[in-house]
Amino acid sequence: AGAGKYSEFENLRKAGIRHADMKGYLYSREDVTAKSLANAYSQSLGTIFSQELKPLEVEILVVEVGQRTEENEMYRISFDGSIFDEKGFTAIGGKSEALITHLKNRYRSSTLKEALKLATDAFEAGYNQTSSPQSLEVAVLDRGRTGRTFRRIGVQELTEYLRE
Repeated sequence: AGAGKYSEFENLRKAGIRHADMKGYLYSREDVTAKSLANAYSQSLGTIFSQELKPLEVEILVVEVGQRTEENEMYRISFDGSIFDEKGFTAIGGKSEALITHLKNRYRSSTLKEALKLATDAFEAGYNQTSSPQSLEVAVLDRGRTGRTFRRIGVQELTEYLRE
């Protein structure tokens, strides 16, 4: 996932795909991990930050879904190339630090419904505004799915989850 200027993180996303393709082709698909991809993004962003006049205005989240919850890996990479190894939750974008603080004080492993309510509460507290399912972009990584684990949650489904 990415936050910031679309053209900048879209170029990074494409570079990440090329990196994964090459590493998987040259070595093995198992060698393409969230950590290796996060390191590649970190190197690119760090180089741009230190050598260019203007750093990229992006923040990236790289996640690998393990067979069990304890095996999940989540890395947040900031505009300067710093990598944060996150556990359980994180946030990216404009007020990510305020969102992370809100989540840190309230997070516990829970159901999807509880997690979505907590995330919505954090967003509303961080931005001091109410939100609606139409204004949120939500996705989950579901280890139970065959093939691609990424799944978007649409407005209707999100509305159902957020009902009291």
